[in-house]
Amino acid sequence: MNDFFTKSTISGDIYRFLYFNGQSSRQEISNTLGISLPTTTRNLNALQEEGMIENAGEFESTGGRKATIYQCVSNSRCAVGIDITRNHLTIVLIDLALNIIDSKRMRIPFRETHEYFSILQEEFETIVSANIADRSRLLGIGISLPAIIGEDHKTVTYATVIPLSLNIYSFFSNYIHEPYLFFNDANSAGLAESWKGDYTDSVVYLSLSSSVGGAYMNGRSIHAGDNNRGGEFGHITIVPHGKRCYCGRNGCLDAYCNANALTDFTEGNLKEFFEILKSEKNKGIINIFNEYMENLAIAVNSLRMCFDCDIILGGNVGAYMSDYLDDFRKKAIKLNPFEKDGSYIQVCHYRTSASAVGAAIYYIDEFLQNF
Repeated sequence: MNDFFTKSTISGDIYRFLYFNGQSSRQEISNTLGISLPTTTRNLNALQEEGMIENAGEFESTGGRKATIYQCVSNSRCAVGIDITRNHLTIVLIDLALNIIDSKRMRIPFRETHEYFSILQEEFETIVSANIADRSRLLGIGISLPAIIGEDHKTVTYATVIPLSLNIYSFFSNYIHEPYLFFNDANSAGLAESWKGDYTDSVVYLSLSSSVGGAYMNGRSIHAGDNNRGGEFGHITIVPHGKRCYCGRNGCLDAYCNANALTDFTEGNLKEFFEILKSEKNKGIINIFNEYMENLAIAVNSLRMCFDCDIILGGNVGAYMSDYLDDFRKKAIKLNPFEKDGSYIQVCHYRTSASAVGAAIYYIDEFLQNF
Protein backbone atom coordinates (compact mmCIF):
# COMPACT_ATOMS: atom_id res chain seq x y z
CA MET A 1 0.00 0.00 0.00
CA ASN A 2 1.25 3.52 -0.73
CA ASP A 3 0.27 7.16 -0.45
CA PHE A 4 -1.46 7.24 -3.84
CA PHE A 5 -4.53 5.64 -2.26
CA THR A 6 -7.42 7.99 -1.66
CA LYS A 7 -7.98 9.41 1.79
CA SER A 8 -11.28 7.55 2.21
CA THR A 9 -9.66 4.20 1.35
CA ILE A 10 -6.78 4.76 3.75
CA SER A 11 -9.11 5.97 6.49
CA GLY A 12 -11.24 2.88 6.02
CA ASP A 13 -8.22 0.57 6.17
CA ILE A 14 -6.98 2.25 9.34
CA TYR A 15 -10.40 2.16 10.94
CA ARG A 16 -10.92 -1.51 10.12
CA PHE A 17 -7.44 -2.32 11.43
CA LEU A 18 -8.27 -0.68 14.75
CA TYR A 19 -11.69 -2.31 14.87
CA PHE A 20 -10.41 -5.84 14.42
CA ASN A 21 -7.19 -5.44 16.40
CA GLY A 22 -8.48 -3.41 19.33
CA GLN A 23 -5.84 -0.87 20.31
CA SER A 24 -2.78 0.15 18.35
CA SER A 25 -0.15 2.85 17.93
CA ARG A 26 0.48 5.12 14.98
CA GLN A 27 3.79 3.34 14.26
CA GLU A 28 2.21 -0.12 14.31
CA ILE A 29 -0.59 1.01 11.98
CA SER A 30 1.93 2.55 9.60
CA ASN A 31 4.16 -0.52 9.57
CA THR A 32 1.37 -3.07 9.26
CA LEU A 33 -0.59 -1.31 6.52
CA GLY A 34 2.44 0.04 4.67
CA ILE A 35 1.38 3.69 4.94
CA SER A 36 3.81 6.51 5.60
CA LEU A 37 3.74 8.03 9.08
CA PRO A 38 2.59 11.49 7.85
CA THR A 39 -0.32 9.93 5.93
CA THR A 40 -1.18 7.73 8.90
CA THR A 41 -1.19 10.77 11.19
CA ARG A 42 -3.42 12.80 8.87
CA ASN A 43 -5.96 10.01 8.65
CA LEU A 44 -5.89 9.33 12.38
CA ASN A 45 -6.56 13.01 13.03
CA ALA A 46 -9.44 13.00 10.54
CA LEU A 47 -10.98 9.92 12.15
CA GLN A 48 -10.71 11.58 15.56
CA GLU A 49 -12.40 14.73 14.29
CA GLU A 50 -15.25 12.57 12.96
CA GLY A 51 -15.61 10.96 16.38
CA MET A 52 -14.80 7.50 15.03
CA ILE A 53 -11.63 6.86 17.04
CA GLU A 54 -10.14 8.20 20.27
CA ASN A 55 -6.95 8.33 22.29
CA ALA A 56 -6.90 5.72 25.04
CA GLY A 57 -3.75 6.69 26.90
CA GLU A 58 -0.16 5.73 26.14
CA PHE A 59 1.77 2.51 25.77
CA GLU A 60 4.61 1.78 28.17
CA SER A 61 7.85 3.38 27.05
CA THR A 62 10.43 1.14 25.39
CA GLY A 63 13.14 3.74 25.81
CA GLY A 64 11.84 6.63 23.78
CA ARG A 65 8.71 8.74 23.71
CA LYS A 66 5.57 6.93 24.80
CA ALA A 67 3.30 6.00 21.88
CA THR A 68 -0.34 7.10 21.90
CA ILE A 69 -2.92 4.35 22.04
CA TYR A 70 -5.69 4.62 19.44
CA GLN A 71 -8.98 2.72 19.55
CA CYS A 72 -12.42 2.86 17.95
CA VAL A 73 -15.27 4.71 19.64
CA SER A 74 -17.71 1.85 19.99
CA ASN A 75 -20.84 3.98 20.39
CA SER A 76 -20.18 6.16 17.35
CA ARG A 77 -22.71 4.01 15.48
CA CYS A 78 -25.46 1.66 16.63
CA ALA A 79 -27.81 -0.92 15.17
CA VAL A 80 -31.08 -2.47 16.32
CA GLY A 81 -31.98 -6.13 16.25
CA ILE A 82 -35.57 -7.36 16.58
CA ASP A 83 -36.26 -11.04 17.16
CA ILE A 84 -39.82 -12.23 16.61
CA THR A 85 -40.83 -15.69 17.78
CA ARG A 86 -44.14 -17.42 18.27
CA ASN A 87 -44.60 -16.06 21.79
CA HIS A 88 -41.86 -13.50 22.43
CA LEU A 89 -40.60 -10.18 21.09
CA THR A 90 -37.01 -9.10 21.74
CA ILE A 91 -35.49 -5.75 20.81
CA VAL A 92 -31.80 -4.94 21.34
CA LEU A 93 -29.70 -1.87 20.63
CA ILE A 94 -26.01 -2.70 20.14
CA ASP A 95 -22.93 -0.60 19.47
CA LEU A 96 -20.07 -1.35 17.08
CA ALA A 97 -18.38 -3.56 19.69
CA LEU A 98 -21.58 -5.65 19.97
CA ASN A 99 -22.24 -4.37 23.47
CA ILE A 100 -25.95 -4.43 24.28
CA ILE A 101 -26.75 -0.82 25.16
CA ASP A 102 -30.41 -1.46 25.87
CA SER A 103 -32.88 -4.28 25.38
CA LYS A 104 -36.45 -5.36 25.97
CA ARG A 105 -37.87 -8.87 25.93
CA MET A 106 -41.55 -9.42 26.40
CA ARG A 107 -43.94 -12.33 26.16
CA ILE A 108 -46.40 -11.48 23.42
CA PRO A 109 -47.82 -13.95 20.88
CA PHE A 110 -47.08 -12.92 17.30
CA ARG A 111 -50.02 -11.61 15.33
CA GLU A 112 -49.83 -9.77 12.05
CA THR A 113 -52.11 -7.06 13.39
CA HIS A 114 -52.05 -3.35 14.07
CA GLU A 115 -52.13 -4.01 17.82
CA TYR A 116 -49.01 -6.20 17.74
CA PHE A 117 -46.99 -3.87 15.53
CA SER A 118 -48.05 -0.83 17.52
CA ILE A 119 -46.48 -2.43 20.58
CA LEU A 120 -43.35 -3.25 18.59
CA GLN A 121 -43.15 0.34 17.33
CA GLU A 122 -43.63 1.79 20.81
CA GLU A 123 -40.95 -0.40 22.38
CA PHE A 124 -38.55 0.31 19.51
CA GLU A 125 -39.04 4.07 19.79
CA THR A 126 -38.62 3.97 23.56
CA ILE A 127 -35.24 2.25 23.30
CA VAL A 128 -33.93 4.38 20.44
CA SER A 129 -35.12 7.71 21.87
CA ALA A 130 -33.61 6.96 25.26
CA ASN A 131 -30.17 6.13 23.88
CA ILE A 132 -29.58 7.88 20.55
CA ALA A 133 -29.79 11.65 20.42
CA ASP A 134 -28.56 11.79 16.82
CA ARG A 135 -30.69 9.43 14.71
CA SER A 136 -28.08 9.41 11.95
CA ARG A 137 -25.95 7.17 14.20
CA LEU A 138 -28.50 4.38 13.76
CA LEU A 139 -27.26 2.17 10.93
CA GLY A 140 -30.39 0.09 10.49
CA ILE A 141 -32.66 -2.59 11.90
CA GLY A 142 -32.22 -6.32 11.44
CA ILE A 143 -35.39 -8.37 11.96
CA SER A 144 -34.93 -12.02 12.92
CA LEU A 145 -37.74 -14.40 11.98
CA PRO A 146 -38.25 -18.18 12.31
CA ALA A 147 -38.53 -18.49 8.54
CA ILE A 148 -36.50 -19.04 5.39
CA ILE A 149 -35.64 -15.66 3.91
CA GLY A 150 -35.01 -14.81 0.26
CA GLU A 151 -31.69 -13.46 -1.00
CA ASP A 152 -33.09 -9.93 -1.06
CA HIS A 153 -33.75 -10.16 2.72
CA LYS A 154 -37.19 -8.74 2.04
CA THR A 155 -39.18 -11.84 1.14
CA VAL A 156 -40.19 -14.85 3.20
CA THR A 157 -40.00 -18.05 1.14
CA TYR A 158 -41.08 -20.53 3.82
CA ALA A 159 -42.75 -20.01 7.19
CA THR A 160 -44.74 -22.40 9.33
CA VAL A 161 -43.58 -21.59 12.88
CA ILE A 162 -45.39 -18.25 12.73
CA PRO A 163 -47.91 -17.12 10.09
CA LEU A 164 -46.44 -14.50 7.77
CA SER A 165 -48.25 -12.98 4.80
CA LEU A 166 -46.60 -12.33 1.45
CA ASN A 167 -46.62 -8.57 2.05
CA ILE A 168 -45.06 -8.74 5.52
CA TYR A 169 -42.09 -6.58 4.48
CA SER A 170 -44.28 -3.70 3.36
CA PHE A 171 -46.46 -4.18 6.43
CA PHE A 172 -43.45 -3.33 8.60
CA SER A 173 -43.00 -0.01 6.78
CA ASN A 174 -46.12 1.34 8.46
CA TYR A 175 -44.37 1.11 11.83
CA ILE A 176 -40.61 1.30 11.21
CA HIS A 177 -39.19 4.15 9.17
CA GLU A 178 -35.47 3.36 9.25
CA PRO A 179 -33.72 0.87 6.91
CA TYR A 180 -34.62 -2.72 7.82
CA LEU A 181 -34.11 -6.22 6.46
CA PHE A 182 -35.20 -9.77 7.36
CA PHE A 183 -32.90 -12.57 8.53
CA ASN A 184 -33.36 -16.18 9.55
CA ASP A 185 -33.34 -16.50 13.33
CA ALA A 186 -30.92 -19.43 13.63
CA ASN A 187 -28.50 -17.96 11.09
CA SER A 188 -28.59 -14.69 13.00
CA ALA A 189 -27.85 -16.41 16.29
CA GLY A 190 -24.96 -18.27 14.68
CA LEU A 191 -23.56 -15.05 13.28
CA ALA A 192 -23.71 -13.39 16.70
CA GLU A 193 -21.90 -16.35 18.21
CA SER A 194 -19.25 -16.32 15.51
CA TRP A 195 -18.51 -12.62 15.99
CA LYS A 196 -18.58 -12.83 19.77
CA GLY A 197 -16.31 -15.88 19.86
CA ASP A 198 -14.09 -14.41 17.14
CA TYR A 199 -13.89 -17.79 15.40
CA THR A 200 -11.46 -18.00 12.51
CA ASP A 201 -12.14 -21.64 11.59
CA SER A 202 -15.34 -23.35 10.52
CA VAL A 203 -17.97 -23.89 13.19
CA VAL A 204 -21.53 -25.23 13.38
CA TYR A 205 -24.09 -23.46 15.53
CA LEU A 206 -27.07 -25.56 16.63
CA SER A 207 -30.00 -23.48 17.86
CA LEU A 208 -32.24 -25.28 20.38
CA SER A 209 -35.24 -23.06 21.02
CA SER A 210 -38.97 -23.34 20.29
CA SER A 211 -37.78 -24.67 16.95
CA VAL A 212 -34.44 -26.20 15.99
CA GLY A 213 -32.19 -24.63 13.38
CA GLY A 214 -28.62 -23.57 12.97
CA ALA A 215 -25.84 -22.25 10.81
CA TYR A 216 -22.60 -23.42 9.28
CA MET A 217 -20.03 -20.66 9.39
CA ASN A 218 -16.53 -20.06 8.17
CA GLY A 219 -15.17 -17.30 10.34
CA ARG A 220 -17.67 -14.47 10.20
CA SER A 221 -19.42 -15.73 7.06
CA ILE A 222 -22.50 -17.97 6.92
CA HIS A 223 -22.84 -20.65 4.26
CA ALA A 224 -26.47 -20.20 3.25
CA GLY A 225 -26.59 -22.90 0.58
CA ASP A 226 -27.97 -22.77 -2.95
CA ASN A 227 -31.53 -22.10 -1.75
CA ASN A 228 -30.83 -20.17 1.47
CA ARG A 229 -31.75 -23.27 3.45
CA GLY A 230 -28.30 -24.11 4.75
CA GLY A 231 -28.37 -24.90 8.46
CA GLU A 232 -31.92 -26.27 8.60
CA PHE A 233 -30.64 -28.94 10.97
CA GLY A 234 -34.03 -29.25 12.65
CA HIS A 235 -35.24 -31.29 9.69
CA ILE A 236 -32.55 -33.93 9.84
CA THR A 237 -34.35 -37.25 10.30
CA ILE A 238 -33.12 -38.93 13.48
CA VAL A 239 -36.00 -41.41 13.99
CA PRO A 240 -37.50 -42.83 10.76
CA HIS A 241 -41.30 -42.73 10.94
CA GLY A 242 -41.00 -41.09 14.36
CA LYS A 243 -42.78 -38.15 15.97
CA ARG A 244 -44.66 -35.69 13.79
CA CYS A 245 -42.77 -32.45 13.06
CA TYR A 246 -44.42 -29.10 12.40
CA CYS A 247 -43.13 -29.34 8.82
CA GLY A 248 -45.53 -32.23 8.24
CA ARG A 249 -42.87 -34.96 8.13
CA ASN A 250 -42.03 -37.53 10.77
CA GLY A 251 -38.90 -38.13 12.81
CA CYS A 252 -37.24 -34.72 12.43
CA LEU A 253 -34.74 -33.54 15.03
CA ASP A 254 -37.04 -30.59 15.77
CA ALA A 255 -39.78 -32.92 17.00
CA TYR A 256 -37.39 -34.37 19.59
CA CYS A 257 -35.08 -31.51 20.58
CA ASN A 258 -36.98 -28.23 20.45
CA ALA A 259 -37.41 -26.54 23.82
CA ASN A 260 -41.01 -27.70 24.04
CA ALA A 261 -39.77 -31.26 24.44
CA LEU A 262 -38.72 -30.10 27.91
CA THR A 263 -41.09 -27.26 28.74
CA ASP A 264 -44.21 -29.28 28.02
CA PHE A 265 -43.60 -30.78 31.46
CA THR A 266 -43.29 -27.42 33.25
CA GLU A 267 -46.11 -25.48 31.60
CA GLY A 268 -43.80 -23.74 29.15
CA ASN A 269 -41.19 -22.64 31.72
CA LEU A 270 -37.69 -23.73 30.68
CA LYS A 271 -36.03 -22.18 33.71
CA GLU A 272 -38.30 -24.17 35.99
CA PHE A 273 -37.47 -27.38 34.12
CA PHE A 274 -33.75 -26.94 34.76
CA GLU A 275 -34.32 -25.90 38.35
CA ILE A 276 -36.19 -29.15 38.97
CA LEU A 277 -33.52 -31.06 37.06
CA LYS A 278 -30.77 -29.52 39.17
CA SER A 279 -32.51 -30.55 42.40
CA GLU A 280 -32.15 -34.20 41.27
CA LYS A 281 -35.39 -35.05 43.09
CA ASN A 282 -37.68 -35.69 40.15
CA LYS A 283 -36.80 -38.94 38.33
CA GLY A 284 -39.33 -38.22 35.61
CA ILE A 285 -37.63 -34.94 34.70
CA ILE A 286 -34.22 -36.61 34.83
CA ASN A 287 -35.38 -39.35 32.45
CA ILE A 288 -36.89 -36.79 30.07
CA PHE A 289 -33.64 -34.84 29.92
CA ASN A 290 -31.55 -37.98 29.44
CA GLU A 291 -33.76 -38.96 26.50
CA TYR A 292 -33.44 -35.43 25.15
CA MET A 293 -29.64 -35.64 25.31
CA GLU A 294 -29.61 -39.07 23.65
CA ASN A 295 -31.56 -37.69 20.70
CA LEU A 296 -29.44 -34.56 20.58
CA ALA A 297 -26.27 -36.65 20.59
CA ILE A 298 -27.42 -38.39 17.39
CA ALA A 299 -27.74 -35.02 15.67
CA VAL A 300 -24.46 -33.63 17.01
CA ASN A 301 -22.57 -36.74 15.90
CA SER A 302 -24.11 -36.45 12.43
CA LEU A 303 -23.03 -32.81 12.22
CA ARG A 304 -19.53 -33.71 13.37
CA MET A 305 -19.31 -36.39 10.69
CA CYS A 306 -20.54 -33.97 8.00
CA PHE A 307 -18.59 -30.84 8.86
CA ASP A 308 -15.68 -32.05 11.04
CA CYS A 309 -15.60 -28.83 13.05
CA ASP A 310 -16.56 -27.49 16.47
CA ILE A 311 -20.27 -27.58 17.30
CA ILE A 312 -21.85 -24.93 19.50
CA LEU A 313 -25.03 -25.66 21.43
CA GLY A 314 -27.11 -22.49 21.41
CA GLY A 315 -30.63 -21.22 21.67
CA ASN A 316 -32.76 -21.31 24.81
CA VAL A 317 -31.75 -24.86 25.76
CA GLY A 318 -28.09 -24.35 24.87
CA ALA A 319 -27.95 -21.54 27.43
CA TYR A 320 -28.56 -24.11 30.18
CA MET A 321 -26.21 -26.82 28.93
CA SER A 322 -23.00 -25.77 30.72
CA ASP A 323 -23.75 -27.83 33.83
CA TYR A 324 -24.48 -30.91 31.72
CA LEU A 325 -21.82 -30.55 29.04
CA ASP A 326 -19.52 -33.32 30.30
CA ASP A 327 -22.37 -35.84 30.41
CA PHE A 328 -23.55 -34.80 26.98
CA ARG A 329 -20.07 -35.06 25.49
CA LYS A 330 -19.85 -38.64 26.73
CA LYS A 331 -23.13 -39.50 25.02
CA ALA A 332 -21.97 -37.96 21.73
CA ILE A 333 -18.53 -39.62 21.84
CA LYS A 334 -20.12 -43.06 22.17
CA LEU A 335 -21.48 -42.55 18.65
CA ASN A 336 -18.22 -41.22 17.22
CA PRO A 337 -15.95 -43.86 15.61
CA PHE A 338 -12.92 -41.57 15.34
CA GLU A 339 -12.62 -39.61 18.58
CA LYS A 340 -12.59 -40.10 22.33
CA ASP A 341 -12.53 -36.41 23.24
CA GLY A 342 -15.74 -34.38 23.06
CA SER A 343 -14.15 -30.97 23.54
CA TYR A 344 -15.33 -30.00 20.05
CA ILE A 345 -18.81 -29.60 21.60
CA GLN A 346 -19.16 -26.18 23.20
CA VAL A 347 -21.84 -24.00 24.77
CA CYS A 348 -22.84 -20.63 23.32
CA HIS A 349 -21.51 -17.28 24.55
CA TYR A 350 -24.88 -15.55 24.18
CA ARG A 351 -27.35 -16.92 26.69
CA THR A 352 -30.12 -14.58 25.51
CA SER A 353 -30.90 -12.30 22.56
CA ALA A 354 -28.47 -14.01 20.16
CA SER A 355 -30.84 -13.86 17.18
CA ALA A 356 -31.60 -10.18 17.75
CA VAL A 357 -27.90 -9.33 18.08
CA GLY A 358 -27.04 -11.33 14.97
CA ALA A 359 -29.70 -9.58 12.92
CA ALA A 360 -28.26 -6.21 13.95
CA ILE A 361 -24.72 -7.32 13.06
CA TYR A 362 -25.60 -7.18 9.36
CA TYR A 363 -25.64 -3.39 9.48
CA ILE A 364 -22.43 -3.22 11.47
CA ASP A 365 -20.70 -5.51 9.00
CA GLU A 366 -22.00 -3.42 6.09
CA PHE A 367 -20.74 -0.27 7.79
CA LEU A 368 -17.27 -1.73 8.31
CA GLN A 369 -17.01 -2.98 4.74
CA ASN A 370 -18.03 0.34 3.22
CA PHE A 371 -16.41 2.76 5.62
